[in-house]
Amino acid sequence: MDFMEKRESEIEQQRKQVEQDLALISRQIDEMDSKIRAYLADKISRPHPRHLDLIERVQGYRIPNNVATKHLTVLLDNLQWKLHYNKRAWNQLWENAEVYGRKPAATSEPAFETSTSDEGEFRKEARSQYSLDTLWEIQQEKLRQYGSGDVLETKSEFKKRMIQEYKALSQGRDQRPEIVMTFDKESRKCRLDVK
Repeated sequence: MDFMEKRESEIEQQRKQVEQDLALISRQIDEMDSKIRAYLADKISRPHPRHLDLIERVQGYRIPNNVATKHLTVLLDNLQWKLHYNKRAWNQLWENAEVYGRKPAATSEPAFETSTSDEGEFRKEARSQYSLDTLWEIQQEKLRQYGSGDVLETKSEFKKRMIQEYKALSQGRDQRPEIVMTFDKESRKCRLDVK
């Protein structure tokens, strides 16, 4: 085996190793959800999931230039998107655990909680599945998906609009409605509606 064949063989081995690493990390992301849920349910006997270490490892993962292929680049890109969406879900799990930890579990309240003091009235009315910050991020993501870089409203304008829409939808109803957020392609804004 001459030098070039040996070098090609080494590069191929490195590519296989990168592919195995990415597959392993993908499985770890899948497993992290249950680890976080288990930890939040029983912080005393369950180990901390160390999800931030996993996030940092994936975000910092680099394929060496000499072994990079389009296939490996796509695998890494997909893995990072998978992490991005899972990270949002994990943050939401954490937020929900904090909210439920502060309030009695017997209350069942609808869909939002805000974080700034000027929205205190709204906070009293609603405990959140999604914070307004998370909803803002979702709207920004939708705008990027539809190729709109224009900022149609500021974050504070968005929060005020969401609060107004929420109040309008929840007023005058005997039962708490299930309120959902949808993206309106025409106005390029997220809107609240009753499911």
